[in-house]
Amino acid sequence: MDGNFSNFPLGLGMALSMNENARAGYDRLSETEKEHIILKCKDAKSKDEMEKIVNSFAGEDAGDLMKDAGIR
Repeated sequence: MDGNFSNFPLGLGMALSMNENARAGYDRLSETEKEHIILKCKDAKSKDEMEKIVNSFAGEDAGDLMKDAGIR
């Protein structure tokens, strides 16, 4: 990833820029998973919801969001 997050939802771009674990977790996702994350972030209605999305792929339980969405 080149570090250019200008096309990302604001909260996601900031998290990837400032949080090494979030960036590493995002980089491990497949392209399909990344697309789902971006769409989910665009639909986030609050800061807390955005944080939950980012935390779902920033930690060791990175696959939980995808499992919950029926992707994995």
